[in-house]
Amino acid sequence: MTYSITPNFSALRHDRSEVVGCHNLASARAYAEGRSPCKVETVEEKTLPVWAYRSPSGQFYVKTRLSGVRIDCANQATARYYFKNGVSASLVTDALISQ
Repeated sequence: MTYSITPNFSALRHDRSEVVGCHNLASARAYAEGRSPCKVETVEEKTLPVWAYRSPSGQFYVKTRLSGVRIDCANQATARYYFKNGVSASLVTDALISQ
């Protein structure tokens, strides 16, 4: 004779990909709010290295090292983030199209 424990709660994942059986209300809420791990592989987007600058007027921006495309940033923290992590290729493509 085999015993199995049936889940008491059902939760819909935050991205609506599946319904998950849970044993308590806390885990059901975690699944529904997207705080629990999901075994879906995500594809990382390619990033391009950039240099960060500040214009004389105080505007922060970054420039790609390869094409020299200028991307304005909202503040210094955003420019530093792009300098540290790079800019996604889709953002650079959008900047090229808008020029």
